[in-house]
Amino acid sequence: MMPLLEQIRKTVKCTVAALPVPYRTTPDQPSFMSLTDPCCGNARAFPTGLDPFMCTRAEIAQFGREAYALGINYLGVCCGAGPHHIRALAEALGRHPESSKYSADMSKHAYFGTDKKIRKIQTEYRVKL
Repeated sequence: MMPLLEQIRKTVKCTVAALPVPYRTTPDQPSFMSLTDPCCGNARAFPTGLDPFMCTRAEIAQFGREAYALGINYLGVCCGAGPHHIRALAEALGRHPESSKYSADMSKHAYFGTDKKIRKIQTEYRVKL
């Protein structure tokens, strides 16, 4: 969607909205309704087999930052989005919705965290994971 938004932003000066579906598409399969799944005999994934094509929170957050930098200021996520996608988009734009209390705090993770309470034996084990 970003190449389209770049073209649109260069062409118009009005408010532009961007609410992508949260699925990874390809040039050969440009819409979420055209995706086919190689693990299922290349059957059409739409409507109930889209799970393997789902974008991550990080991808939605990156989209939000890039779109906002282009001057797209009406942002959201469309069909298939979960609450975690909406929260990731909001947080990527510096907002802190009430649901942010459910965002992962990796500083407390037993092996990947940075909290001083995490024991050295745990952080040394990281290389084995």
